[in-house]
Amino acid sequence: MKKTVILAIVAFITATGCKEDVEKSASRHLENAREAFSELNYSLAKQEIDSIRILYPKAFEARKQGLALMQEIEMAEQLRSIEYEDSMIALAKAAFEAIKGNYMFEKDEQYQDMGSYTIKSQDPIRNIERNYIRGKVDELGRMTLVSHYRGNAYIHHDQIRLNVGETYVETPVSDERHEFTDLGICYERLSFMNGNDGGAAAFINENLDKDITYTLYRQTEPGSKRAVSGNLKMNREDRYAIAQLYNLSQVLLSLNGHRTIRDEAERHLNFIRSRMKSTQDAIQENE
Repeated sequence: MKKTVILAIVAFITATGCKEDVEKSASRHLENAREAFSELNYSLAKQEIDSIRILYPKAFEARKQGLALMQEIEMAEQLRSIEYEDSMIALAKAAFEAIKGNYMFEKDEQYQDMGSYTIKSQDPIRNIERNYIRGKVDELGRMTLVSHYRGNAYIHHDQIRLNVGETYVETPVSDERHEFTDLGICYERLSFMNGNDGGAAAFINENLDKDITYTLYRQTEPGSKRAVSGNLKMNREDRYAIAQLYNLSQVLLSLNGHRTIRDEAERHLNFIRSRMKSTQDAIQENE
């Protein structure tokens, strides 16, 4: 009996000593994490907390404190992200305000949820007698190119190739085509929606002061096409109009992209705050 009691005491002392050693070792990582956090080195702080979880799974007190610190770190990261995105949104807004007077804004409040920006010189009513490529940009920054064609017969074009000398870019094939006849003249409007233009707008912007010609194609069978109208020339006014719209697109895409990231950071921040409250409530219940 006496021997059994002694063994039990030894086992208790050993277990207690091991537990203290585990907590002591884990606490060193916790202190390192706190120091890194105070220095705004969030990545290192999280690595130290992860070390506690991996190396000392039975260091319950250190793990509990590490969890609370991890939540503080995650909250600080989201606050920093929101601050950065706010600064970028302000810059993009300023850039937009500086150029928005160059564009017409079109929106039918009764039928449209999304308005678009255009250039006055490319108004279809003013250009009914010619073939040309028109641009427009919606409020989210998505740019659409529209090929306007008129002729004595329909050509049913579904693709465009733009050339500067031997250098060229091709749009993808599009089925966004509207056709109509007026006074015996056939009209086609082929659209490349929401930036899905194969880099055509960027190509025009990059070659703003060069001669750009374009060819209209129709797919005859999968993987095969033929030119249905060629040697069309973009005039200087159209090149500059599309370049202006392309630049507007970049500004609005940036603005809305930063808004999206900020909104996501705000949602994550609210989730972390809710989780921190749940953790604190659980700790108080156990005390």
